[in-house]
Amino acid sequence: MSLNSQNLHFLWRLSSFLLLLLQSATSQSVTSLNSDGILLLKFKYSILSDPLSVLESWNYDDATPCSWYGVTCDEIGAPGTPDLFRVTGLTLPNSQLLGSISEDLGLIQYLRHIDLSNNFLNGSLPNTIFNSSQLQVLSLSNNVISGQLHQLVGKLTDLKVLNLSDNAFAGLVPENLTTLPNLTVVSLKSNYFSGSVPTGFKYVEILDLSSNLFNGSLPEDFGGESLRYLNLSYNKISGTIPPTFAKQIPGNSTVDLSFNNLTGAVPESLASLNQKTEFLSGNADLCGKPLKILCTVPSTESSAPPNVTTSSPAIAAIPKIDSNPSSNTTGTPTSSQNVSPSGLKPATIAAIVVGDLAGMALLALVILFVYQQRKKRYSDPNPNPNSKRDTNAASGNNSEKKYETASRQDADAKTVTPSLPCSCLTIKEEETSEATSSDSDRESNTAVDIMAAQNGNLPKQGTLVTVDGETNLELETLLKASAYILGNSRVSIVYKAVLEDGRAFAVRRIGECGIERRKEFENQVRAIAKLRHPNLVKVRGFCWGRDDKLLICDYVPNGSLATIDHRKSGSSPLNLSLEIRLKIAKGVARALVFLHEKKHVHGNVKPGNILLNSEMEAIISDFGLDRLLLNDVTHRGNGSARQVMANQRSQQEVAFGSSPFGAMGSSSSGAGHIMVYQAPESLENIKPSHKWDVYSFGMVLLELLTGRVFLERELEQWNEPGLVEEEQNRVVRMADAAIKSEIEGRENVVLTWFKLGLSCVSHTPQRRPSMKEALQILDKIHASAPLN
Repeated sequence: MSLNSQNLHFLWRLSSFLLLLLQSATSQSVTSLNSDGILLLKFKYSILSDPLSVLESWNYDDATPCSWYGVTCDEIGAPGTPDLFRVTGLTLPNSQLLGSISEDLGLIQYLRHIDLSNNFLNGSLPNTIFNSSQLQVLSLSNNVISGQLHQLVGKLTDLKVLNLSDNAFAGLVPENLTTLPNLTVVSLKSNYFSGSVPTGFKYVEILDLSSNLFNGSLPEDFGGESLRYLNLSYNKISGTIPPTFAKQIPGNSTVDLSFNNLTGAVPESLASLNQKTEFLSGNADLCGKPLKILCTVPSTESSAPPNVTTSSPAIAAIPKIDSNPSSNTTGTPTSSQNVSPSGLKPATIAAIVVGDLAGMALLALVILFVYQQRKKRYSDPNPNPNSKRDTNAASGNNSEKKYETASRQDADAKTVTPSLPCSCLTIKEEETSEATSSDSDRESNTAVDIMAAQNGNLPKQGTLVTVDGETNLELETLLKASAYILGNSRVSIVYKAVLEDGRAFAVRRIGECGIERRKEFENQVRAIAKLRHPNLVKVRGFCWGRDDKLLICDYVPNGSLATIDHRKSGSSPLNLSLEIRLKIAKGVARALVFLHEKKHVHGNVKPGNILLNSEMEAIISDFGLDRLLLNDVTHRGNGSARQVMANQRSQQEVAFGSSPFGAMGSSSSGAGHIMVYQAPESLENIKPSHKWDVYSFGMVLLELLTGRVFLERELEQWNEPGLVEEEQNRVVRMADAAIKSEIEGRENVVLTWFKLGLSCVSHTPQRRPSMKEALQILDKIHASAPLN
């Protein structure tokens, strides 16, 4: 009995213990995070950076996510059910979140509102988002989300607001987007959507498709019965505006068609809308109300009224011979014999003819006289050397000085005529001097000597204007300065000008290939000068001449990154430590982040445009130079400015050497080497993109690490996004020999650096990070492995 009693007691204790475990497990399951919370946590884990800690309150220990920052819940289902409160909204705008959008976000069953605007989200928009059948608001504006907008967007029948503006979406707009029954606000502006203009937005009230790549002509019937605002500006739409285009758009609506390639007359149906002049501006061949340009060419042919001629006045005044002469033989003069068909007497006709001929002869004599004077002035090889410069002293204006200089010619200088469409310079055929060479290494000339030797003669008149509000500089002082050639190309020459007071400036002389109107040139220079950043070269002023323009900037003493290891024989090379290289990379990244935040694209980032100051800080130069060189060219010809610049660079002399460090770079030269830094898509006829600069930065980043230039076919051999172990060992071995001793124990720094460079030069622009993301990674490199 005692044995049975003990057995029963043991069984009772065991059953009690199991019951306790069961109760504990049941209690824990009740308090564990629900399914919506788990899906939101997966979104949190896809975020790489949360500098404002907005996701810090998102924890697995909570029963529901309803108390989390940015999460909204509503009562769903029958009372007493475990999932009574479900997630219906996720709003995290302006949170500086860096990462991608998790595919699991679209699995939240009752999600109605998503607002992740003004962050740094990248990658593509997952298709699972379109499984949220109750979604009403989707706002992802001002991120770097790329890829195409999928046809599955047509499943969001409850969608009311779609805001994907300021991203990198591309491709066609899905046709079924235009038929969503509850959609009232659509903003797709500042993306890369292309194709013809989508039509059929029957229920949309606000539609913004501006700053995309839509082309073709406007549709005959756009639809838009409910529209209050339509913006199609800054696209590539061409052709005439169909009279029926806006027939269904309400009369109080606003339609913006500015800055396209539209032609012809503005139809009455469009002019009757709430239109202002600026909504149709930027279409050079568009006419009619509300524009101030009236249409003068009739749209239909009409017969000329009696006594009206289409000939010139002089020709029209000559009497016409009647093909059916009168049979009048009486000799009595008829009206046709005394008066011309236009009603003028013969004497009057003769006077008009003589007057016209005399006027044309006088005009020809004036043109001939002017031509002979100009020919005599330019053919004189020895003009008066005592011609004086007009310093405009009476005006007392230090920012603008008029000058007149004598023409010079250097008989000893060999010249090469450039083969450009609009040749404006003859370049001295000599070895380029580097900015880092000492002044004693080079022959010093005045700025007047330099310019005369380079072009044979000087512009006859010019104006110097300072644009920074700080520099006090006169043209005569600049022309008398000691000058040292820093580099030249087929389109410009750069020299260092040292004034008598010791100040030094870098002066770029631009030929007549650029802008022909001074006001336009000045506006461009002033716009560039307003962009002030420690890692951007400061523009101080410009000089406007009839044939040439001078752009005056700060002189940066240590030359460019391209010349740092290409010194003249006899001078010691300046080896860059790992710390300096990282410092340079961060300086370039900071400058590009600044430009991109200001909505600008540099477009020509390369070692020759990365200057180094006395503290080895990177200073980017040549920002905006493409616009100054090509503005007028692209107005006169066809093709994009990028294509024109590519053609010019293909003939360009390498002004600053080849590569900053390596043997491979030293063997590369000319256009092929320069084009290595250009993104592959930049040569296509598309609008400039920040991703162009990211690609160029990635090429520079890889070159800083390895000391050599990578070719595109080499980059294709590397796996993305990760590196297998064999590739990691290869990367470490590829590091520049000058920093081998510094990278021991810091292999992770090298790998992270190389991965960043590799991601920046991805052949697919959408896969490249933004410059802000690249800078954050560089900052993490510096923080994780301080360099001494």
